[in-house]
Amino acid sequence: MTLKQRILYLSAQSTDPRSPTISQAIHEPIKDSIVEIDPTITDIDYKSVHEAVIDGWKIVHFPDQRGSLSDTEIEVLGFQFILEKIEEFNA
Repeated sequence: MTLKQRILYLSAQSTDPRSPTISQAIHEPIKDSIVEIDPTITDIDYKSVHEAVIDGWKIVHFPDQRGSLSDTEIEVLGFQFILEKIEEFNA
């Protein structure tokens, strides 16, 4: 087993890491894995970015604090946080 980086995109209702998440996409370090973001999914692994941090994820990118998205885009996309976790995976 080797240590590999996992990437998690979480979109939240605001720039606050404790705000509710509205979508997720996880990028596993597995060849040919497919990732899709489905904003209609209701079963998200973490209810907030803060909850993911408690579980060992590290925030590597915070959303733009300037609010450059329109209200309609925010409702669909949210504010995107990017997190990483280093874990052991079979090579």
